[in-house]
Amino acid sequence: MSLFEVLAKWNRWGGAMLSGGERRDILSKVRLFLETKEIVVFTGPRRAGKTTILFQIMDLLTEKGVAPESMLHVNFEEPAFSPHLNVDLLEKIYKNYRENIFPVGKIYLFLDEIQNVAQWERWVRARNDTENIKIFITGSSSKLMSRELGTLLTGRHISFRVFPLSFKEFLRFEGIESPKQPLLLPARPEVHHALKKYLKWGGFPEVVISENELRKELLLKQYFDDILFKDVAIRHNIRDVMLLRGLAVHLLTHTASLVSFQRISKLFDVSLDLAHAYCDYLQEAFLIDFLPYYSLKVSERNRNPKKIHAIDLGFRQVLTLSNSLDIGHVIETAVYQGLMRQVQDGLFYINKGGEIDFVVREGNSVKKLIQVVCGNQDNIELKPHEISNLNDVAKLFPGSEKIVVLSHALGGDDKQKNDVKILPLWRFLLM
Repeated sequence: MSLFEVLAKWNRWGGAMLSGGERRDILSKVRLFLETKEIVVFTGPRRAGKTTILFQIMDLLTEKGVAPESMLHVNFEEPAFSPHLNVDLLEKIYKNYRENIFPVGKIYLFLDEIQNVAQWERWVRARNDTENIKIFITGSSSKLMSRELGTLLTGRHISFRVFPLSFKEFLRFEGIESPKQPLLLPARPEVHHALKKYLKWGGFPEVVISENELRKELLLKQYFDDILFKDVAIRHNIRDVMLLRGLAVHLLTHTASLVSFQRISKLFDVSLDLAHAYCDYLQEAFLIDFLPYYSLKVSERNRNPKKIHAIDLGFRQVLTLSNSLDIGHVIETAVYQGLMRQVQDGLFYINKGGEIDFVVREGNSVKKLIQVVCGNQDNIELKPHEISNLNDVAKLFPGSEKIVVLSHALGGDDKQKNDVKILPLWRFLLM
């Protein structure tokens, strides 16, 4: 197959039937940058929907009258490219496209999984600075992308993180109307049923639309293996893949728990440096994330353990021996996943006489304190200490909003206890 034939199968001008499907919420923000000069960057775990979002952008451009011939999509996970992933291939692809398609006017270039191409950032910067071109790129490594973007593309890009579906998006994929005002939405049985599915299988789009549970399980296991091998083991030249896998499963099993690198070092019989490195690699690949301790003092932040959270709960379902007693950790991670879409660098936990699950900081001030409370009944009676802990910590942050998220109050309405806002989980996830 010639280079042009490979390109044709990925592009609409070559007859490819590429549909964006159900549009993601992030698209409303991306619209603002369709015609600006900044390079638009999407990072996130593989299979979370980055490529689909590129297709949806192509749909938007088509609606605006942009011809298919003015758009070039290149997927660098195409097997035909694998022996030649370097900047020379990138130049060859672009030249081949221009010589065969003869695009007129502005070109819209979509570079998918660009981190696979060595020195891609130099080529992208040169094209962006010298041509009438709009560039969109995706990547599955947070640190690799940020390092490269921070060197040659400083001030030339705008970044978006693409995660598995939010609960609001999940409802749409399930055919359930997503409310414009979630706080006014009455509790409905289909919403409750959808929440249970969401907590069990997570939000990877292809998993969500699969009706067969065996297929859901197989997809999640394949995603896990792809992240582990392609985004971690191969990228970082790790030979002991069984050790890496064991560590990943251990961390997913203990989502919403405090993690000690010293304990991991002893448990897996590796050096402390290696334990740190492997955990960093898994975080870079968007498999897990670490929630730091809140303190203005760097020494105190470093001295306290971090909390581990799974990026998607579906992995935990198919890879760990979970049980009903773990529901508290599942709920807490679901709240974290809701918050991480809204807050990029201002999310923490704190323990001042009692642990508060989430501290939300904006700028230099703490805006929200959030506590997750779990129980086995639809109507949970809050224990005095669960409110008193929140009130005590709130004294350290005057003006901060206090929120309690209830796990099983599925049919309950919002409540207010003094100045503490009490929300059922499903409603919190729709805010």
